[in-house]
This record gives sequence, structure tokens and C-alpha cells, in this order.
Amino acid sequence: MGRQRASRPDTRPTHSFPEPSGPSCTVTAPRAPGCANSGEVAIAGPALPPRPVSLPHGSHLCLTNARPRPLPTLPRSAPPLAGSTNNRVGLEALGGPAANAHAVGGPPAGIGGEATAFCPHSGRGAGGPRGAPAVKMASAADGDVGEALEQMRGLWPGVEDLSLNKLASSLGASEQALRLIISIFLGYPLALFYRHYLFYKDCYLIHLFHALTGLSIAYFNFGHQFYHSLLCVVLQFLILRLMGRTVTAVLTTLCFQMAYLLAGYYYTATADYDIKWTMPHCVLTLKLIGLSIDYYDGGKDRDSLSSEQQKYAIRGVPSLLEVAGFSYFYGAFLVGPQFSMNHYMKLVQGQLTDTPGKVPNSTIPALKRLSLGLVYLVGYTLLSPHITDDYLLSEDYDHRPFWFRCMYMLVWGKFVLYKYVTCWLVTEGVCILSGLGFNGFEENGKAKWDACANMKVWLFETTPRFNGTIASFNTNTNAWVARYIFKRLKFLGNKELSQGLSLLFLALWHGLHSGYLICFQMEFLIVIVEKQAASLIRESPTLSSLASITVLQPVYYLVQQTIHWLFMGYSMTAFCLFTWDKWLKVYRSIYFLGHTFFLSLLFVLPYVRKAMVPRKEKLKKRE
Repeated sequence: MGRQRASRPDTRPTHSFPEPSGPSCTVTAPRAPGCANSGEVAIAGPALPPRPVSLPHGSHLCLTNARPRPLPTLPRSAPPLAGSTNNRVGLEALGGPAANAHAVGGPPAGIGGEATAFCPHSGRGAGGPRGAPAVKMASAADGDVGEALEQMRGLWPGVEDLSLNKLASSLGASEQALRLIISIFLGYPLALFYRHYLFYKDCYLIHLFHALTGLSIAYFNFGHQFYHSLLCVVLQFLILRLMGRTVTAVLTTLCFQMAYLLAGYYYTATADYDIKWTMPHCVLTLKLIGLSIDYYDGGKDRDSLSSEQQKYAIRGVPSLLEVAGFSYFYGAFLVGPQFSMNHYMKLVQGQLTDTPGKVPNSTIPALKRLSLGLVYLVGYTLLSPHITDDYLLSEDYDHRPFWFRCMYMLVWGKFVLYKYVTCWLVTEGVCILSGLGFNGFEENGKAKWDACANMKVWLFETTPRFNGTIASFNTNTNAWVARYIFKRLKFLGNKELSQGLSLLFLALWHGLHSGYLICFQMEFLIVIVEKQAASLIRESPTLSSLASITVLQPVYYLVQQTIHWLFMGYSMTAFCLFTWDKWLKVYRSIYFLGHTFFLSLLFVLPYVRKAMVPRKEKLKKRE
């Protein structure tokens, strides 16, 4: 940066640059803060100390590229290549200390500024509207940075300031998280394009659009690792075609897709939550398993299927393009929701609309879900610096009073779910806008748009029961597990066993960390105890009369909500901290309160029931 000088006539010599011999990028240079005269900028190279360069008023800084050629890779200590932009020249603070390292502008502009220029040869823009990035660069996903960006980093220190990583850091987020959010919101312009240009077009064009946009989103987020999903989609198509509608095809799909997912978890696992290719792959795994089961049902006689199975059974033979479009639909590829192949095909065929022959009137319903998602996003963004997972592991948390530790876990347990609520509400809006969210009509003729709803927000926020939270949270995934796992285990003849195996499947589907197993084990235990307690209160005359006292209802509700969210937080502790050493540390700090409370109730409630439920009620229940 140039040194601050007192105002005086400019009598110093003007440093001239060689006459450019090839294509050039011209950047208008206004006065930079800290420089005495207009046109004075600071240029620094790795081999030379930063030095001021005086340019006359209205002059231009011209960086030339003698001939277009690939960017060479230079070591960090390489000297600059004179007369070329392909060297390690860092333009430090063109436009002030707060400006991006490659932005051109005055003090009011954080990134960018008033002066604007564009270099058609390099594809880089300099300057732009206030607050706009001065240089546009494309970079690959974290861990797979493209060669161009790597070369630029070697040649031009500070170019990473223009990347999404810099923007993410300024927002207090990771680059992966920012890419995920951008990709989710990108669904809205894609849905608008689909509505206006493709809604009633040929099916193959729609499948192609969905497949290409989904693959592009996968590459934007995960770089070359998008091949994992592509490989599984192609192999799944081959399984359907080669094995047909057989039990062998279903079992092969289940084993292969789950094994591939679990192998991905194993080889990419860390002690923290990372956004990697396995995140959308777990969504894809359920899609492909469900596809194989529906395809198998399509070969059965209709009378042998339940009404639900008849609804989802696939009678035709899907093509590779159809399977790809179904798998990569941009509104659900990254974080869900789940939907069936038959429902997707109705979208492609133009059937998912409340006005036949026209695009659906779904803009307002979509904007409502988007707005609600933004409310949760803002709330989570504002509170996330103050309510963190790390505090549960801190010494300060351990030294707090027991009641404080419990209350923090209660608040944290509710708050930690908001990031999931945000994503699902926003993606639901995308599905509604495209028409995929259409779910028929109500009795009064009003269109329903909840086919892809993953959240029942009002129930989630108001229910005092664990079963209510389960029924309101991640509903499409829960419905998938109920349809393809729980109900298919009916042959076991034991509802609790079927439920336990379903929860075990869910735990493995989430990952290999011990925290997932502990979380779903707690869910199983809590649901059983809650059912026993509700049955006891309902069948005991004494408890039933106490529960019906109107004036005490607010007290009951407050107590239920406190117990509900305290032990939801207790269960989510293991889910979010993953590894046994972390969640065990937190559980020790509160003396394994959740396990102690519910295991005690599990053994005590049967004796309480014997004492408080009359024999007549028991006999009537048996009858």
C-alpha cells in the first residue's frame, strides 16, 4: 500500500510501462485510499518490496498478456514474469483496505467500486457495481479445486480472496455450507425455467433437463466426486434390466446401495459433521432402494398388493434417462425430500397441476414455504454463534450448576434442528413451484401442495409429545421407512421388533458413528415409555380425572414440553457429537439423566398400572 503523503504538486517522474505487444486488460484506476494523488496505486510482487507507482490523472493501468497461452505453474518463490499478467503480481488493495485484493473501486465499495473494466481475453472482470465482486472465477468443490484456480493461486497470491471460501468466511460459514445453500436456492430459478419453457414439452427433454441440472449441482458441490452418484444410478438401471422384477433384484439393490453408502461413510468419516458427497448419496440410496421395490411390486397381481403398494407399483420399464431424471431432480437431490418414481412421472407428463392444460398455480404456496424457511434461516444464523455444540464439551459447561446444564441442553436440542427445518422448507418450496408438490384436492376443492412436505411446522413447534415431533419432522423419510422397511417386516409378527429393526436401519443409513445408534436407541425407548404412560393415564380413572382439570392444563403443557425438549436434546447430543468420547463426556456431566429416567419408568410403569387401573378396564381391553 502506498505511504500517506501530504498534498502537493506532483513533480515526480511518471513510470511508464512497455508498449503492449498483444491482447491487454485495461483497468481504470481511481484514487486509492492512502495514496496522495489520483491514479496512484500500489503494486507488489513476491521478489520486490511493495512500492508506490505514480500515474498521471486519468491514466490507466495496463497489464498485458503478450500472447494467450496456458497459465504456467510456478512455485511460491518464483520471480515475476515481466510484461505479463501471468505472473505472481498481487494487486494489493486497489480500492482501499476493505476491498477485495482484485477489486477496483473507491472507499465506499467493500468489493468492487465505481470504475469498471473487462478483459475479454482472460475472462476476468475488474470492478463493477458497488458491493459486486470485481473478478468472477469458477472454482471446484472443496477438496477438488480446479487446475485453473490452483494455477492462479501460484501466479497471483490473493486470488483465493475472490473464491467462495472468502465469501463464506466473511459470513461465518464454511465453503461447503455456502455451496449447499446456493444450490438449494438455485432450485427456484430452475423451477421457473421449467414452468415457463418445459412443463408440457417432450418427456425426454424434461428428463434430460433434470439429469443435467442435478449433475451440475453435484459437480458444483463435490467436484469430480459426483461420479459416485452417477455410478450407482447406472448400476441400478442395469440391475433392474438384467435381474427384472425379482426378489434377487431387490436384495441386490438393498445390499449394494447400502454397502456403497456405508463404505463412503467409512472412507470419508471425520470426528465432525462435514458436507461431503455422502450427504446427497444417502438421499439417493433410499430413492434407488424404493425404486427397486416398486419395480418388483409392478410385476405382481394387483389383488395381492395393498392399496398403498398399488399406488407406488411401477408397471412399465423405466429407461436410463428416466431413472437419471428421477435421481437428479434439482429440487430434491441434495437434501430430499423422498418421492416415488410414479409421482415423478406424473410431473413429467404434466399431470401435477391444479389447472389441467396449464402450469400449476403454485407460486404463492411456494413463496409461503420459502418465506417460512427464510425466517428459520435468519433465526438460526443469528443464534448459532451463541448456541453451539462445542459449548457442551467445554470446561465452562462442566462447571455450571446441574439445572443450567439441563436447560442449556433443552434449548440447544430445539435450536439444533432448525438448520434441517430451513433446508427442508426451502426445498419444499422448489418442489411446489415445479408442481411436484401437488397432492390433489381437499374436500372443498382447494388444491393441496404437501406431497413433498418434510416438515409440519405448527405441529413441530407446539406438540408436547415425542411422537408428535417424530410425526412432524423429516416426514417423507419417516414415511419411506414405514412403507419399505417397517410394513415389509410384518412377517415377523412383532410390531416392536419391526420398529426396532426399522430404527436400526435408520441409524446405519445416517452413518457409522456410535452417536447415531445411541440416538435411535433412545428414540425407541422413549416412544415405548410414552405409549405406556399415555395408556396408563387414559385407563386410570384417577389419573384421567386429574388430567382433565381445565385450570391445570397450562401447567401440564409446560411440564410436558420441558420433559419433551430436555430429552430430545439429550438424544440429539449423541446424534450431533457422533463419537463415543464426546457424547459420553456430556452424558456423564448430567449423570446419564435420559437413560436413568426412561429405563426407570420402563420398569416402574407396569407396577403402577397394576395398582391404578381397575381389573374391569384390563378385561375390557383384552376383549
